[in-house]
Amino acid sequence: MSSAQERAKELAREMKRAIMEAKTAEARAKRLGEEVLLALAEAKKELEAASTIVEYPTGRYECKQCGHGSIFSQPYRELPACDNCGSHEYVGAEPTITKITPPPPRKYAVGMYECTGCRTRVVVAEETDELSPCDVCGAHKLRPV
Repeated sequence: MSSAQERAKELAREMKRAIMEAKTAEARAKRLGEEVLLALAEAKKELEAASTIVEYPTGRYECKQCGHGSIFSQPYRELPACDNCGSHEYVGAEPTITKITPPPPRKYAVGMYECTGCRTRVVVAEETDELSPCDVCGAHKLRPV
């Protein structure tokens, strides 16, 4: 066999390996993209939960389970467990619920964007008014996916 044929076969094997690696990388990128979207959804829920503050005032409370009376001398965000039965449900003063108004939305929301030049997907993890250019081709045009 000539050395050109051997070189061609070796290059074909390398190309096959490269294609397999690319397919593996593509599958991993797809899985990571799905995980990012799930994490962003969880972050949004956490942010929404953090925007509501529940505070139970001081006073006398009675356990719903066993009727044990308790006096709380300081306000609580979550009532402690009943000393008698361990329940967290009480009858007593209604909590004060405070909603924190979020700042106005930014121009670009959290999410997945696609480069209009090379179609590479980019994750924006925080709301922003300006997107950075594509890491692959440098284009400044990204669109939401």
